[in-house]
Amino acid sequence: MQKRSRPRTKPIACRRCHARKVKCSGEVPCEGCQRAGKPGECVYPRKNRVVQVSQEYIENLFAENQRLRGSSQGDNDDSDEIATVEGLVLSETPWFVHTDTTHTPILVAEASDSAFATRFRQVMSTAQHGHLPRVHFPSDEKLLDLSDADCPWPSPARARFLVRSAIKCLGRCYHIIRRSAILVELDCAIQDSSSLGLLAKSRLWAVLAIGEMYATKCAVLGDAFPGIHYFAKAMRVTRVVSERPNLDTVEILLLLSFYSLCLNRRHSAYSLAGSAVRTAVIMGLHLNVPETQLSDPSEREHRNRVWWTAYCFDRMWAAKLGYPAASRDDEIEVDLPSNPICDDSNASDFPDRDYFVARIGLSRLSGRIIHSIYTQRSPQSSLSLRVQEAFRYLRDWLEKLPPSLRIDPKHETELDPRARSLHLLFNQLAILATRPILLHVLRTHLESGPVPSSALSLSDTCIRYARHSCQLLIDSWTNGSFMIFDFFYTQYLFAAATVLGISSMLEGKDQQSDKEQFDVAVYLLSQLRDIGSFAAAEFHSHIEAIEQLMHMRTVDGKSVSDNLPSTAIVDDARDDFITLCDPFLEGLLDQPIPDLEFIDASMFLPDMYLGGDV
Repeated sequence: MQKRSRPRTKPIACRRCHARKVKCSGEVPCEGCQRAGKPGECVYPRKNRVVQVSQEYIENLFAENQRLRGSSQGDNDDSDEIATVEGLVLSETPWFVHTDTTHTPILVAEASDSAFATRFRQVMSTAQHGHLPRVHFPSDEKLLDLSDADCPWPSPARARFLVRSAIKCLGRCYHIIRRSAILVELDCAIQDSSSLGLLAKSRLWAVLAIGEMYATKCAVLGDAFPGIHYFAKAMRVTRVVSERPNLDTVEILLLLSFYSLCLNRRHSAYSLAGSAVRTAVIMGLHLNVPETQLSDPSEREHRNRVWWTAYCFDRMWAAKLGYPAASRDDEIEVDLPSNPICDDSNASDFPDRDYFVARIGLSRLSGRIIHSIYTQRSPQSSLSLRVQEAFRYLRDWLEKLPPSLRIDPKHETELDPRARSLHLLFNQLAILATRPILLHVLRTHLESGPVPSSALSLSDTCIRYARHSCQLLIDSWTNGSFMIFDFFYTQYLFAAATVLGISSMLEGKDQQSDKEQFDVAVYLLSQLRDIGSFAAAEFHSHIEAIEQLMHMRTVDGKSVSDNLPSTAIVDDARDDFITLCDPFLEGLLDQPIPDLEFIDASMFLPDMYLGGDV
């Protein structure tokens, strides 16, 4: 029999008697205070007493509380277009999870691809599904050990091969180093490495790491990620924060940030990109330097392009994680990249500006879209208006895109890698803007509820962009241009796969085609995982968990019939994307606003299902 303590109804002594150390009768007022003529001072202190109660009593209280909440929600549900609390889509409060290595919770942003995969699993099942831990990346301890270990310079031939690989693959999308300058430094290192200073050595180590990563086309052993030994050496320069930074410092931070992302050390990449931006601000790279202080047009252009690369990295990494950026647009006054007049010795240092300007525009839009769609503050407008605004931004960007960077569906398999990377990023932003609505449509479909036509239209938009991204990546894989250890291609493949997985759960004529394309994307992710990609290993773990639930739905007979006509994946994806030009976007922007208002009330998920790491 459980023993219970009996709470007292009155304290032993009032405050006045206790202070005077006299016996208190216990009444209110007590005899002592009455005799002294001070009944108003007869106050008894309150004590927080511990009372033992049974576990069953607590559980009954909790169950009653849940019942009352459920009944109050049922009273307010007077419309078929108002979503219920069960099966909500996003979190209205910040999403924190605990890790195994620290007592401090880690923030999981709703805009991230892994968070969306978790929400997908939560919608498909009534069981409690926590966030899968991110464990596929080299640890801090491993990198510290490698930084202190011996790492000889590669042979002259291999060094030249790796540096040129980095210049070709990294330089076509981002401007971080000048080709002419790094080749001169390489010659000096080959002749006498001791002649280089600390920053020059670190920059060269970082370039070698990126070059080996891009040059490697086969599987690696264990966690021997290509270039990691060079990267660890380059990281030694970050042990001391420079009090007088120069342009070399910014370049090194950007190189290290890029490689960290490919290692799937996304928090490190985000921190290094933010440090690069702040270091650049200290140097004033976000402002135009007067010609009287820097007259060389090549140096001025290099300075400007390095700033904009830091800007793009910061914005893009922040968008991937759903975190804030390190700088504000209204504080930036530096000119956009230009095409400077250069002599023959450094003409190859500055590729045509059009691509870089276009990427800057998309990077700027990424921050706007993430903040608009996934804000946890009380939004100024409805979700429907915010989605339409996002597509207006994207349409304006597309209208300004030079013809040389546009996609010609007839020659899509021979697409310029720079144009492909731009359109993959464009598709990713469109997916980010619409996939919360797609997730709501899936939940409503599984519950056999009605969905307004405008929501179906936006969810179909999300699926179309995912199809196109998947097809671009499949073409890239088949023609040999897929960057095996590059984070971006792997991320885009995973993001497209999750959307196509949802599409395969919905009724529609393209359900079977989307399921086939989903299977191809999963196969490619498994190949990348087996080769040694850390990012692919993480994303594939999410896909495996999703596939289990999809299979359970099929076995239980809860998915739609598989007896639907199958269409060719390649033709279907390309035909869909043709409709994403101006007429389609115009129709999308003309969607009636009221039909989407019901989604605003259903964008939040309780955080009781959370757990793991990010």
